[in-house]
Amino acid sequence: MGIAVLDRGYVELPLGTLDATRIEAVWRYGLAAGQPQRVLPDGRMDLVAHCVLHPDSSVASVRLVVAGPADTATQVVLRADTVLVGVRFHMGWGGVCLGVVPHTLRNQALTGPCALALLGPLADAVVRADTVPRAQAALCAAVSTLAARAVVTAAHGRALQAIARMKQRVQAGAFGEAAGAESSSRTLRRDIVAVAGFPLRTLSGVLRFQRALELLDAGGGPLSGVAVAAGYTDQAHMTREFRRFGGFTPTVPPPAPLVRLFG
Repeated sequence: MGIAVLDRGYVELPLGTLDATRIEAVWRYGLAAGQPQRVLPDGRMDLVAHCVLHPDSSVASVRLVVAGPADTATQVVLRADTVLVGVRFHMGWGGVCLGVVPHTLRNQALTGPCALALLGPLADAVVRADTVPRAQAALCAAVSTLAARAVVTAAHGRALQAIARMKQRVQAGAFGEAAGAESSSRTLRRDIVAVAGFPLRTLSGVLRFQRALELLDAGGGPLSGVAVAAGYTDQAHMTREFRRFGGFTPTVPPPAPLVRLFG
């Protein structure tokens, strides 16, 4: 399959046999050359294969990247002959599946030998792939094995439950970070940082930011109404959070086209 057949921009693909409780999405991204793109934060971790293509669209080389959880926007520029294929873990699952401590990778990425070492022999088929679909298939196979190996401790399970409750509150437009009365426990808060890389307040802020973007895309009405529906106290609160997580405001166009690596 040549790059002309592949969608430019961001597209999510079927999970196939991947565990949907641990894996959130399989995605592919192609970027117009020389155009800076602002990648928005989503608080998750991704395993990504950077595929550099030959003129005939076969793969010349593959570079593995482990993208840590982010709470800030990043500006990127890719060559025209590059396609990214990635697997995004659900919030709180990337660290245990990949064998890394998420908070050590906040707004950072592992590349080169460090990324290869995490996958070990599982990386071989990915970096040797000669087409984008084969790189994608090998990446998914590696992630499937890693996810199946992941062991969830009691502390991890409690943190995941707290994150799930927080997600429900954000989706419902509820204000605040609370995931239940027990979320005030110092132990639970430490557990959440250990499995997700950020405190619950930051994670809820990222999700609320995403929710507001979805509402704006859907034509959610006046900004004041969008703010309330997304769980902000008011429009001013939403504007501050947009600056924090996106580097722009709802009323002022961002300095570069936006890339949202979330559905």
